[in-house]
Amino acid sequence: MNRVRQRGMTLPEVLVALLVFAAIASASVYALRLGVDSRDQLAAADAELKAFQIARTLIKEDLAQVTRRKVRDEFGEIGPAAFRGNLVTFGGRVEDDENVLMAFVRDGWVNPGAHAPRSALQYVEYIFRDGALIRRARIYLDEAAQSDVIERVLFDGLEGASAAFLVGEERGELAWADIWPVSAASAPPPAVALRLEWPDRAPLEQRFWIGEMAERL
Repeated sequence: MNRVRQRGMTLPEVLVALLVFAAIASASVYALRLGVDSRDQLAAADAELKAFQIARTLIKEDLAQVTRRKVRDEFGEIGPAAFRGNLVTFGGRVEDDENVLMAFVRDGWVNPGAHAPRSALQYVEYIFRDGALIRRARIYLDEAAQSDVIERVLFDGLEGASAAFLVGEERGELAWADIWPVSAASAPPPAVALRLEWPDRAPLEQRFWIGEMAERL
């Protein structure tokens, strides 16, 4: 009988096959990782965009509903202006480490069936504290001891936040003031420019019409 000579794979052939398999496996894992990272980045960007749109809509609605109703502080004194911006006298709730960018009373606070013991007006403050832009609102208009407040973080991770208030037009350009009111008049400004600064991206400035100006557009 003739014996058929059988041969197996040599050691170099086994090593080459393992090398090819390892290369293919590494490329597959890398491609999978890229896909997962891309998905996570898209999800994070989508969540950030949604949060931005919600925050911008809330600010826009607040400023569009601004009224000229003045409020009383914790001592019962009526405030000097219905709309105040970047001033330090905002009542007893102001903390040392926060900057109140603007404070005002807005209309249109929904109260279905008037079941809650409050009006449709709401006192609102926008503050910058601990790297966050926060919307703070009171249940009742006038400041009182132990009165409830609601705070909502709109943007966090900020390096800075500031507000400017439209005075008018000078020489064909818009003129802005850093504080409000700028005179004895207590009327709200026509518009507000809100500037947000992040440590890792370019600053963002959004402009909002106020009250009657918003209704005209």
